Amino acid sequence: MTIDYRFMISLRWFHNLSRADFLKSVGLYVMPDRLFLVRMRKDLLRLSVLEEEVREIPPVEDAHGRRQALGESLRSLLAHFDPVKDPLYICLSPEQVTVLQLFLPQAAEQNLPQVLDYEIERHIPFRREDVYYDFLPMGKKGDKIGVFLFAVPKRTLDEIMDTLSTFGIRPKGVETTTTALSNYLLFCAGALPSSSLVLGGQDRAWEVIGLNATGNGWRKDHEILFSHWLPQTEWIQGPRREILHSCLQDSTKFFGWGYVSDLLLSLGRESLQFEDMVVLGKEKLGGDKTLSHSFFLPAVGTALRGLREDTFSVNLLPGARGTSQGRALSWVNLYLAALLLIGLIVWGGSYPVKDEIRLRQLQKENQKLGPAVEALRKEEEALNGLRQEISFLSGKKERKGEIFLVLDELSRIVPNNAYISNLRYREGAVELQGSAENASNLVPLLERSPVFKSVGFTAPSNRGRDNRETFSLKAELERQEEKAPKP
Repeated sequence: MTIDYRFMISLRWFHNLSRADFLKSVGLYVMPDRLFLVRMRKDLLRLSVLEEEVREIPPVEDAHGRRQALGESLRSLLAHFDPVKDPLYICLSPEQVTVLQLFLPQAAEQNLPQVLDYEIERHIPFRREDVYYDFLPMGKKGDKIGVFLFAVPKRTLDEIMDTLSTFGIRPKGVETTTTALSNYLLFCAGALPSSSLVLGGQDRAWEVIGLNATGNGWRKDHEILFSHWLPQTEWIQGPRREILHSCLQDSTKFFGWGYVSDLLLSLGRESLQFEDMVVLGKEKLGGDKTLSHSFFLPAVGTALRGLREDTFSVNLLPGARGTSQGRALSWVNLYLAALLLIGLIVWGGSYPVKDEIRLRQLQKENQKLGPAVEALRKEEEALNGLRQEISFLSGKKERKGEIFLVLDELSRIVPNNAYISNLRYREGAVELQGSAENASNLVPLLERSPVFKSVGFTAPSNRGRDNRETFSLKAELERQEEKAPKP
C-alpha cells in the first residue's frame, strides 16, 4: 500500500494548527468572601476552559486584616500566574458596584462623558472623585437616550489593585456581573427569541438582568434592558416586589445561575422553567473540562474579553474609561490582520480612515464650543431658578397641604429597612437624612414617584459598623399645575 506522505504532513499540520494557543485569558470573579478563577484558551476551532480554582477569603473586620487575607488568597490562587502570557480580567460582585439606569436628553448624546461627569454625584451616594466609573449607552427611549452607569468606590478597587501589584500583576479590565453574564449568555446562546431574563445570585441577595438579542442575517442587535440587585428583604417584602414580578411577567425566556432555586422558592414561583447557564455553556465551550459551579460563570464571562468574544464592553480600571483594553495580537493573528487590511485597501477600505479623520475634526470643534455651551448652561440654570421661584409664589396658596402629601408619599415608598432621621421642607423641596442597607436604591424609588423630581445626594454616604449606609438626599416637588394638561 502506497502512503501519500504529503497528505499525512498536511493533516498533521492542520491538526497542530487547530491546537495552537492563539489567545489565552484569565477571568477572576471577586466576591467579598471568595475568589473564582478560570483559565481559558482560544484556538482555531474552539474556546475551552483549561482550569478552574476557588479560594476562600477569611472574614476580617478591620481594613488592614482584610487586605492581608485577600493577599494570601490571591497569592495561593495565582501561584503559577504569568502576567505576560495570562492577561487577567476581573469581575466584581454586584454588591461592590453601583449600577444605575439613567435617561438623559438627546442633546447629551454627543458629549456623554462630560455630561455624566456633571450628573454623576446626583445619582450615587459618593463624590465623583471617590469612584471609578464607566458607562454603556442603551439607545433611545422616546425623547431620551438611555445609559447604564457603573460605579465602584475607589477604596474597594484600589484594595484589589494594590494587592495584585505586589505580585507584578495589572489587570486588563474590570467589570461587573451585569456585563460579564450578558456576554457569557450571548456567546453561548447567540440570538435570543425575545426578551430574556437572567436570574441568580448568592445567599440572600440576588440579581435580575433583562436582555434582548435579536438576529437579522449577519447583523445582530443586542441590548441590556435593565439590571437590578437587591437584598432578599427588598425583593420579597419591599417596594421592589412589583418590579420583580413585572420582570417575570414581561420575559419569555429565563436563564438561571447561582442560587436561583432559592429565589424562585421565596417568590412562590418554584415551578418556573429556566435554562441552566452552566449546561448552556457545555455546547459552546470545547474540551473535557466542565464548570463545577455556576459561580464560575462571571469569571468565564469576563475572560471572554481577552478572547475577543465579548459584546458589551465596560472597564472600571483607573484611567481606562473610553479606551480600548484589548490584548496584543499574536503573530498569527497579526499576519491575518495584515492580509485583511491589504484586502480592504484594495477594495476601498480607505473609508474608515476618512471617517476617523472626520471624527477627530468634529471632536476638535466640540472642544472649541465647550465654553459657549457651559455659559448657556449656566444661563439656563439661572432662568430655571427664576421660573421655579415665580411658580412657587403663584401657587403658594394652593400648596398649604403639600407637606402632608410629602409625608404620606414617603411612608408609602420608603423601604422598611430605610430610616429617615431628619426631614426639612422649604420652598418646594425636601431634604432627607437617615440610613439604609443600600442608599443608592432610594434615588430611583423617589424619582418614580409622581410627587418628587430632581432627586440627588447632597453629601457622600458612609457605611457604619452595622453595615448600613447613611444618606443625605434632596428632592424637588412636582407641582400639580405642571402636570395638568394644557388646554
